[in-house]
Amino acid sequence: MTRRLTISPSLRGAFRRPDGRIRLASTGQTLGSPTLRHDMKQFLWVPGDGVDTSALERLRAHFSKPAGPMGEAWFMGTEREMYPELLGDLGEVATEDLQQSLGEIASGTSSFGPMAEWNSWFHYLLGQVLPRSHEAYVTYLLESLATSFMALYPNGVYREPYKGFRDDALSTLGRAIMDAECWEGADIAIGKVLRRSNNNPAQVWIWWDASGDFTASMFFCMKYLDESAIEPWLRSVLDIPSPHWRAQVMVWFVGAHDLLTGAVRWPSDFSMEAHPYIGWEWSHCLRWELTTTDGSGAPPTTDFIAEGTRATALRVLKSHFTEDGFLEWLDSISAISYLEAELGEIPATFETLYVHPALSRSGE
Repeated sequence: MTRRLTISPSLRGAFRRPDGRIRLASTGQTLGSPTLRHDMKQFLWVPGDGVDTSALERLRAHFSKPAGPMGEAWFMGTEREMYPELLGDLGEVATEDLQQSLGEIASGTSSFGPMAEWNSWFHYLLGQVLPRSHEAYVTYLLESLATSFMALYPNGVYREPYKGFRDDALSTLGRAIMDAECWEGADIAIGKVLRRSNNNPAQVWIWWDASGDFTASMFFCMKYLDESAIEPWLRSVLDIPSPHWRAQVMVWFVGAHDLLTGAVRWPSDFSMEAHPYIGWEWSHCLRWELTTTDGSGAPPTTDFIAEGTRATALRVLKSHFTEDGFLEWLDSISAISYLEAELGEIPATFETLYVHPALSRSGE
């Protein structure tokens, strides 16, 4: 089922241009514009303005195909399973097999420490398969790319493989969820991003949990953006008027509250029983011990997300909503019956955690 979003004239923070596109008041940018300039001093999420092709070409130019095949992480016998198909045409390698290879890199690094072979193969695969990041076999390929990156760079990108690598990673993997194929105007392209289908016996979309591509992308940007870039980026996240997107924002911030407040420090501590659940493919491999085996020379970090970044995120979120603004979010979500039904009590929990503090301050 496809539903097109109608933008309310009262939408806070955005207005419709004569050409039908949406202009965000807080950033001055136009949703879906193909000519937006990528500027790392102002890293934003704008629907339709996804992977920076120049940054992608730099990734590909700097990381050539390794000479030998990549091998598995978990092997107990005398023979180690190898992945020779990666030496061939990656376009012919199935999504499931790419996910498996990236999973070996993430789980192997987490369990056994860094290995030059996995490092070389990941950097090559990153640039080569990133255009396929929205392909899915149960989970999105984007998730496996993000987890492998985080496993190799648990303390941030302390020592770049080349100057500008971190910015290029953010401008590609960090923006992939904004790719034009994922959007229809200001709303998501249903079935291509976030929750893909309700084709199951219960006919549910599972909007009550964070979709893997969304949560992996949120954590990726929070982890690797400079603290000064967090506020404008997060405000751009909140400016996207899609009801489906807003539902995921609510779900994610409710589920991420313990990590943002420091009660939980690493994704390995996420409970599978949590409601909402904000884990993603292989995220259980991201644990504190990774920071102590990082070969870059970086000092180990205590928290997956830096304290300053977490504080900024909480401040921005709690200052964003007026009472009318929050009600407008609820109205847009309730216009789509399955969204409202599947979210259940999550909007009320979001209001308690993030909206009431702002309202109580405004009344002081």
